[in-house]
Amino acid sequence: MNLKGRDFINLMDFDRAELEGLVELALAMKHGDDRRRHLQDKYLGMLFGVASTRTRISFQVGAHQLGAHAEHYNASDLQLSNRESLKDTAAVMGRFLDAIVVRMYDMNFYGQGRESLRTLAEHADVPVINALDDKDHPCQVMADVLTLAERFGAGYKRKKVVMSWGYSKRQKSLGVLHSMMSAGALLGMDLRFVHPKGYELDEEYVSFAESALKLSGGTLEFSNDLNEGCEGADVIYVKNWKSLKMTREEEEQFKEGIQSDWCVSAEHFRRANPGALYMDCMPFVRGEQVTAEVADGPNSIIYDQAENRLHMQKAIMASII
Repeated sequence: MNLKGRDFINLMDFDRAELEGLVELALAMKHGDDRRRHLQDKYLGMLFGVASTRTRISFQVGAHQLGAHAEHYNASDLQLSNRESLKDTAAVMGRFLDAIVVRMYDMNFYGQGRESLRTLAEHADVPVINALDDKDHPCQVMADVLTLAERFGAGYKRKKVVMSWGYSKRQKSLGVLHSMMSAGALLGMDLRFVHPKGYELDEEYVSFAESALKLSGGTLEFSNDLNEGCEGADVIYVKNWKSLKMTREEEEQFKEGIQSDWCVSAEHFRRANPGALYMDCMPFVRGEQVTAEVADGPNSIIYDQAENRLHMQKAIMASII
C-alpha cells in the first residue's frame, strides 16, 4: 500500500486493498506499532471553519504521537476573513506545511465545501486530509470500519449495518453516510440505509456503490420505515443529515412532524439481531435521535468509535505524509 503524497478527501478515490491496508495499519498502531517518530519534524496545519471536538483533538494528539506538530487555525482568524482567496491561502500554506487537515462547509450551499477542498488540494502542493465537508467524512468512516473489524473480526463484512437517519434540530452534513456507502461498497459490506422520504442520498454516491458492489459482493438496501429497517440488524448506526430536496424552511417544518418516529429506542433493538450494537459518530442530544437507554446501554460502542479516530488518523497521516 503506497499512499504517499495523496490527498484523503473522498473514499471513492481509493480501492479495496488500500482501505484494508489502512485498517490493518491502524490496528497495528493501536496495539503497539505506533511508529512514534514516523513524522518527526513534520508540520500539519489544521484549517477549521466549523466546530469540532473528536476530529480536532484526535488529529492533534495523533500528530504529536507520530513526532509531528499540528497547529489549529480558525478560518475567521486568517486573512480569509479579509477576502483573501482560498487559492492564495492554499499556496502559502503549502510552502510552510507538510499536510493540511481541513473542515470547511456550509450546509446552506451543498457542494461548496467540496469545491473549497479541491481548491486547497490543487494549489497547496501538499496532501490535504478531509476532516468533514458537505459530501464526505472519510476519517470518521474508516475509524468506524476499524471499530467493526475489532468487534466482529474478519467476518465484519457479513454483518448487517443499518445506517439510520435520526431527528436533530440542526442541519448536518451527509458526509458520514456517503463515506460509509463508498467504503462499504468497496469492501463488500452489507449496508442498509433507512431514512424518511425526502432524505435520499446523493445519486453520485449511490451510482458508485452499485457499480463497486458488482465486484466486492456486498449488498446495499434502502428503507423508509425505521421499524422495518432495523429488522435483522447487527449494528444500528444513527446519524442525522440534511435533505437535498427541501429548503431549510420546508425541512424544519417537516422534521418537527416526524420527530417521534425517528428516535432509535430499545424497541428498535428488539427487532434487531440479539446483541446488536449501537454506533453514533457524535455529537448527539439524548432524546432526539436516540434514547439515553440505548446510547448509554451495554451494547453502545460510541466511545470505542471515538477512540478509534486517533488510531485510524495516525494510520492515514503515516501513510500519506
